[in-house]
Amino acid sequence: MAHKLTEQEQATVVRLAKFLGKELPVKFRGNAGGIASGLVRLRGQSIAEKDVRAVLERYDATKLPTDTLVELGVLLPAADGGFTLEIPEKRAIAKAERPRPPAKRDGRAISRLDTVRKQTPELTDIRLKIIELDPRLWINGWLLSTPDAYVRYERELRALDAALAGEPTLGDGSLSLRELSYQVFGDEKFLALESEGRKLLHLMGLSDVVNCRPQAKLELMHHIPKHHRHLRLIVSENLDPWVNMRNAMFLDGRKRLFGERVHGVVFGNGYIVDDPHKLPDLLATMDAEDVEVLYWGDIDRAGLQILSKLAEMAGDGLTVRPLIPAYRLMLKRAMRRFADPLENEETDQGGVPVRGLDLFEGELKEKELAYLRAVLDGARLIPQEILTARDL
Repeated sequence: MAHKLTEQEQATVVRLAKFLGKELPVKFRGNAGGIASGLVRLRGQSIAEKDVRAVLERYDATKLPTDTLVELGVLLPAADGGFTLEIPEKRAIAKAERPRPPAKRDGRAISRLDTVRKQTPELTDIRLKIIELDPRLWINGWLLSTPDAYVRYERELRALDAALAGEPTLGDGSLSLRELSYQVFGDEKFLALESEGRKLLHLMGLSDVVNCRPQAKLELMHHIPKHHRHLRLIVSENLDPWVNMRNAMFLDGRKRLFGERVHGVVFGNGYIVDDPHKLPDLLATMDAEDVEVLYWGDIDRAGLQILSKLAEMAGDGLTVRPLIPAYRLMLKRAMRRFADPLENEETDQGGVPVRGLDLFEGELKEKELAYLRAVLDGARLIPQEILTARDL
């Protein structure tokens, strides 16, 4: 049985854990406390390499080379082929810190959070708030030992706690990843692969909690099941809304979407207008006398710019107008969530000119149009994923 650490040894563990938490490669820093504790428990003048490897294996750091600990000055080679344990002093820690090139990072980046073992009244208050959450969020200890994560992500953690209340998973599998992400967190990209939100779930031991609809492949770019001389199509900027509409028509036999009688749906894949021949070439294969396109995309400067450019392509049997019922419902949903339009997601589209707003004049109520203008003027975003299959 492992021996009980003395008070001096416990202090040594804390010092070593702080050092390793800063100096180890990023992917091993979460194990710094365990590695420090295991090394300090290896009493004796010389420590065998096999004992060091056993500690690393115990704390899921088998891919951490022993040489790294030597380079950091934690293990010093001994004459008998083993090692002696050295605890770097504060001045050594400062010396060991390597300069890092400047980089633009998210102010809430997970990689910038440090593990904190100390106890202060302020940290105790934060940890008391943490243990009020669903135990699955803190049972593995990471969130309790990284209280800054709660401070920076309190809104998202509370949203996650509410969504998990009485549920085995986050989501029931009916929503796409982006739809689920927006529904729970108000950000359709929070759960994206390699996102800070997905890293947060991983560190809390919740990598498998997300239950969403499998991502569709892109082979089928349109669903127009029957020939019509006078064709009415919905063109969707993003994939998930297109899949929802395609499923409604293909699986459920729907002929109306958002109250509009339509004959098919097309996936615009973002900037469909970047290639001026893309949509006309597709429509040419439909052998229709005339085509009416109802465009539906994100409410942001880029989304309306696509709509505006598409409208400029109209003529010769092609008319283009916004899918007003969908946009109106998006605005209604956003207004309910964020009374202040500037609370919607920020974008980097400040340099993108506002275009296409004239296509909504006379189609929206005055309050809806004012909200729309404020979102565009503030370079904000209301994503298509604010609506789901239930809204069609």
